[in-house]
Amino acid sequence: MTYGKQVAPKLFNDEQMRQFVADGYVVFQPDVPEEVHKIVREKLQYMVDEEYNYGNNVLPRVPEMDRILNSPEVRGALISVLGPGYIGHLHRYCHYIAPDAKQKKSMDEGFHQDGYSPLGRPRYHYPRFVRIMYYPQDSPIEIGPTHAVPGTQYQKWLTDGDPKKAIALAGKAGMVSITHFDVGHAAGINKINKPRHMIKFVYLRAEEPTKPSWDCQDRMWRNPAHFEAPHNLNLVWSHIWDWLCGKTDRYESFHAANPNSTDVKVDALNDADLDTRISAMHSIAARGDIKAIPSLIKRLNSDPQWERLMALYTLGALGQPAMDPLVTVLKNSANDKDEDLSTNFIDFSRDSTDLQCSLSMNDASHALAAIGVPSLNSLISLLNHSSMWVRVNAAFALGEMDSQAVKAVPALTRCLDDVSHCVVRTAIDALSIIHQKSEEYMPSLGRLLKDGRPEWQTPVRCNYFTPYDQIRINAATAFTRLGNDATSQEQLLLEKLADPNGYVSGFVAEALRRIGTPKAIEGVLEYLMTRRWDDSLNKNRNF
Repeated sequence: MTYGKQVAPKLFNDEQMRQFVADGYVVFQPDVPEEVHKIVREKLQYMVDEEYNYGNNVLPRVPEMDRILNSPEVRGALISVLGPGYIGHLHRYCHYIAPDAKQKKSMDEGFHQDGYSPLGRPRYHYPRFVRIMYYPQDSPIEIGPTHAVPGTQYQKWLTDGDPKKAIALAGKAGMVSITHFDVGHAAGINKINKPRHMIKFVYLRAEEPTKPSWDCQDRMWRNPAHFEAPHNLNLVWSHIWDWLCGKTDRYESFHAANPNSTDVKVDALNDADLDTRISAMHSIAARGDIKAIPSLIKRLNSDPQWERLMALYTLGALGQPAMDPLVTVLKNSANDKDEDLSTNFIDFSRDSTDLQCSLSMNDASHALAAIGVPSLNSLISLLNHSSMWVRVNAAFALGEMDSQAVKAVPALTRCLDDVSHCVVRTAIDALSIIHQKSEEYMPSLGRLLKDGRPEWQTPVRCNYFTPYDQIRINAATAFTRLGNDATSQEQLLLEKLADPNGYVSGFVAEALRRIGTPKAIEGVLEYLMTRRWDDSLNKNRNF
């Protein structure tokens, strides 16, 4: 194997990107020799039989998987969805089902949306995080490959009927899928006498899209020729597409395709048929019918998920007249959230015993972000609200506006001094996504990488990490997103290579690599050489 990216990436075409936006996943086959998959299978099997599941360390334990991750097809998929500067997350895992494993009784069991390791982040509609799933063995449906629920990447939660719509991501050895991080999924049932390995890798976007990063031939949204999502959400999909295209107006495609929408009475929103209600919302968005705002507001944060999703993006399309009602929704959502939020940054949208280490934002924050610049002053004001839940939602919404929210940088910088670790974490992410005026907040970001409040030092239930661990992880990730704009923090980052948290030191190493000065590269190489793993050794031959 020759290291380095020797072959040009194979970018997605428009139809593959449309499928990703609508269904939340694309399956493909990298051109990697079968011998590589065979070696991977053998090493993984030895690992689970004779050692233990190495978790995040599975890639250095089985470095041949680098051949898959650096293949033109996988790199092309990641560039297409996340942009050319994508970042590899430190979380990885080998999901193994042994032939004799005790398994679930029904495919309806086990469906979930992943949590963001280790202590969680808000769920994003725009594809800022993706999951790569690699199968080194032939994976027919009988071996239990991952089943994905098309279109659920934009849902606040999975519903009882979602497992019935799941589709097996089956294929031959070497198959890879790229999925929106929040799409609902579950392992299948292994019904044959063969081991089943699936290795998960996580990647995140580094930069705001300014133009299509795939092989784009048509910048206007068209529904895919075939999609598995159960309803036509053209309004939602075209909005996400326009964001991926780097358009300032994220409703450009929708309005261009619906110039003379028929008049639909607001009463149609109460029709018994869900598709009729969805069609009515398309017409309301196209015509700018603000009389529908109260009815749309009532549909936020509730089931059916497809309807609440359409409602929030219809409100976004209606723009400024919807702002005050949305702000009221956000303020009224504070009542019972703060006490829970201060303990766990998880999904509080439903009562649940399932700790998933993630947080679904109030739909009003997504809608305000979709409105864009007119929402700026209201969201900046909400950063001072007495409720930390409201402050978290406001910071999140500002981040979703990318560089359009540059005006909010001073206020978000002040949020780095907030008493709530949840607010601090969300503000860090928002600032690094906005990626403007970084000189204003980098000193505070550096301080957070070094020092944290005493009350942030107590481990929480999710994986025994402390809130301050996640603050440092978010800060290190922010420096990685900033790239060579973080050069002024080079010395601090060199010192933080010694951070005891592996996520922090890993992201710091990547930040230094992107800074790229001789001093930064020398520090990273020294750090990595010390940690070099010789996988030719084993318990029978250790030198």
